[in-house]
Amino acid sequence: MTPRLLDEHSLKAREQDIIDATIALIEKLGVENITMDKVVAAVPYSKGTVYKHFIGKEDLFLAIGNQAMTIMIDLFSRAAQYQGCARERMMLKNISYLIYAILHPSLFKTVQCSKSPNVYGKSSEKRVQEQGLLEGKLMGTILGIIEDAQEKQQLTLPNHMDIMQVSFNIWAANYGIIELLYSEENVCGNAPMVVERELFNQNNLIFDGLRWEPLAEEKNYQQVLESALKEVFPSELALLKAKGREFNFS
Repeated sequence: MTPRLLDEHSLKAREQDIIDATIALIEKLGVENITMDKVVAAVPYSKGTVYKHFIGKEDLFLAIGNQAMTIMIDLFSRAAQYQGCARERMMLKNISYLIYAILHPSLFKTVQCSKSPNVYGKSSEKRVQEQGLLEGKLMGTILGIIEDAQEKQQLTLPNHMDIMQVSFNIWAANYGIIELLYSEENVCGNAPMVVERELFNQNNLIFDGLRWEPLAEEKNYQQVLESALKEVFPSELALLKAKGREFNFS
């Protein structure tokens, strides 16, 4: 019997099934314990079929990383389009990164794994090229906000840093706060450390340090941020609330 040929939509749906099953395995076992045999056992497809979509575990991880970036691009783009000053939009973008981490914890953990040279070296050229395009879009939203602040003379970069360095340092600081305080059970002395509050505080420290106007003393950014989140991310806030999670910046 001649095998039934699947159309492009069906092929993509099957590939997504494999990706979703792998994400579920990561949630259960951790990314370090994933093998292709475990993936095959978790899906209703043969080993040969799985390998038609992914040439190996690394290629699958890269596909998951690409899916993660697609979600982030949507969130970051919506933040970048918010009708506020550049500093407000950057802060909103940074909080949307936390939203992404809470709603997609396995993707948040896996995406860093997908950045390793070992993963790139063992992935398909198609997948590597796709990631390059997605990274360009992702960085474009971030750099666009900084460039807008420069054009409006709200921000002057330090003499020893270019726009990519400033962007990287903002991202690295945000990632660190989220990674360290993700459980919300962390404490410093006797004070509980709430991740969104400390992310908000950190953003103001960095932006004021850069002299990014308007400064924190000149504007109630907490009020602005709470209003902007309701306007730009209503469905995401509803999902957070369904998980018993509501942001507290005070």
